[in-house]
Amino acid sequence: MPKPPCRVCNRAAAVFYQDSRTFYRCGNCSLVFTNEIAPPAEQEKHYQAQWGNQQAEFWKGQAEAILQIIRQYHEPRHILDFGAGSGALTDELRKRGLDCTPLEPMVHGFLKDQKYFNKFDVIVGVEVIEHLPNLWEELREMEKVLAPGGIMLFTTLLTEAFINAPDAAARFKEWWYKDDQTHVTFFSYRSLEVLGDIANYDVDVVVDKVLVFKKKSAHLFVA
Repeated sequence: MPKPPCRVCNRAAAVFYQDSRTFYRCGNCSLVFTNEIAPPAEQEKHYQAQWGNQQAEFWKGQAEAILQIIRQYHEPRHILDFGAGSGALTDELRKRGLDCTPLEPMVHGFLKDQKYFNKFDVIVGVEVIEHLPNLWEELREMEKVLAPGGIMLFTTLLTEAFINAPDAAARFKEWWYKDDQTHVTFFSYRSLEVLGDIANYDVDVVVDKVLVFKKKSAHLFVA
């Protein structure tokens, strides 16, 4: 079986685990990923079902937790809710008097096709980055609309608890997060470190599942 390139560092990755999909692990940065992606119609059905199951209290808590982290860096002025889904987080942030713009591809189209009047000092992606098969392309587009000194904040579960264990594949098998057919990319501390080196980001991991990317310079990277 040919070894596909890692989604972060482009090194050849070996088969890590197989069930209904094949997952690969990069020997350099420990990223785990799959190239088997659900068709667009199935993805849309899946996402819309998730929107219908959301609870208002959950998004209130998310908004408060996210703002607490953002304010460790600066007071937000213009926020982009990337992968906004039903818009519940956008609504909660607006209720707090914040300028927040939703971007949900199924509703608004892709980021590369948007025309914004202002750049954003914060881009938030709640449970989004694990869905991105074209990781670098999406990060490039985010950088284009990110103001100097801005941050990108993502929430996602990491593989750190097991990725370096002798039985990593067996523990991955039991990991519920991989069973979502729209989840295709899984990060560890090592893969985030390598991503930061390539993209010239400082990467902070907060409470094990919140990632904050901050550019070290205003220059776009070339992955």
